[in-house]
Amino acid sequence: MKHRLLTIVACLVGLCVWSAPSHGANLKIGYFDLQAVLDRSQWGQEVKKEFNSKKSQLEAEVQAKAKEFQESRESYEKQLKMMDEKSKKQKAEELRQMQVEGEKLLMQSNAELNKLSQQLSKPLIDKVMDIVQTIGKNEKYDFIFEAQKAGLVYADEKTDLTQTIIKELDKVKR
Repeated sequence: MKHRLLTIVACLVGLCVWSAPSHGANLKIGYFDLQAVLDRSQWGQEVKKEFNSKKSQLEAEVQAKAKEFQESRESYEKQLKMMDEKSKKQKAEELRQMQVEGEKLLMQSNAELNKLSQQLSKPLIDKVMDIVQTIGKNEKYDFIFEAQKAGLVYADEKTDLTQTIIKELDKVKR
């Protein structure tokens, strides 16, 4: 049984090695850089602009909360010597509560930005993948790789489909 399995595996390996040169000469392979498509396409730039606008708004809210906390803490530190124990504890608790609220706001902002990023980029990436599929079928590619995920170290520039994909994506209305 073991000998038979080894014979089958050896035959399969031999068949692959024997047929690879003849088929390999006819392979049509392309690649694209998804990040470049996202950065340079009109749709990608619109998504980035919308995301950065919301990010700036949320950062401003977080910074305002941090400034308010900082001012309250400085005020507390200045008045500390004049306060009685009850007032010190009350003000310290207020500061702790402000800090917790600020941290909570920061976490909510980050979660909102992550969700927004996914909402904005998913339709874009889905469309890019549709375009890649269409190019692959219409132009009879055997393989199209995404450069970064495939770990592409070297490829001839003539097989780069990035600009073609950007042109096709720019034709699409959002």
